[in-house]
Amino acid sequence: MQYGENMRKFLHTVVILLISSLIVLTLVPGCGQPTPLSQSGAGLVEKLTLDDLTARADSILIGEVTDIAYYQEANIYTLVTLSVEQTIKGESEGEVSIRIPGGEVNGQTLWVEDTPSFQLGERAVLFLEEGEGIFSVVGGFQGKFTIDNNNMVGGNLPLTEFIDQIKGILASQ
Repeated sequence: MQYGENMRKFLHTVVILLISSLIVLTLVPGCGQPTPLSQSGAGLVEKLTLDDLTARADSILIGEVTDIAYYQEANIYTLVTLSVEQTIKGESEGEVSIRIPGGEVNGQTLWVEDTPSFQLGERAVLFLEEGEGIFSVVGGFQGKFTIDNNNMVGGNLPLTEFIDQIKGILASQ
């Protein structure tokens, strides 16, 4: 009889602890929630203006995505090859390779928030920084501006006007 009574008290204590934990998790703001790391939350990516992007970029170019490949070192990366149509800042000709964190290799996927995505055949204006012989996009998703019918997607600004804005910023630096 003693064993049964002890087990009942133990189970009662466990149930009380579980209920208390659930109450704390639901009533305390942010408790039990992951820290937001997205562009919509208090993320790790600093909000950059066009002036910031222009100043930080080693190269600003317009190009078309000709290849997308994935590889794995310590992490998984996407390697985007871009055919350069026009260089606005820096010296880039022919093709450039851009390394983006994340991708899929052998069925294993690594998704990294705040990084730009690319599609084959897509045209874009890119703000790039060079490191170790390969480019990365300045400011993550902020350093990529997709072009559709010679207009900037997301603002319907003509490409020529966007280029003029960048050149004006470069002239004042």
